[in-house]
Amino acid sequence: MKAHQALGCRGVTRADFCFDHRPDGSGDLICLEVNTQPGMTETSLVPELAEHAGRSFGELVKWIVEDASLDR
Repeated sequence: MKAHQALGCRGVTRADFCFDHRPDGSGDLICLEVNTQPGMTETSLVPELAEHAGRSFGELVKWIVEDASLDR
C-alpha cells in the first residue's frame, strides 16, 4: 500500500516483491515494481483476489470502471 500510495496510484495495482536473505536469517523486503495494469484473465491474481473477497468478475470490472470515472 505504501508504494501504491507514494506513486499516486488509484484503483487496482499489483506490487512485486523479493526478499533479500542474509546469512543470519534476517533480510529486507524489496519492492521491485508496482504494476498499474495487472492482468484480468481467468488465471490472473486480481480476479482471484476479488473472488476470494466475495466479488464476482462483473462486480470487479464495474468497480474498476466506476473508480476510474471519479475526478480526484
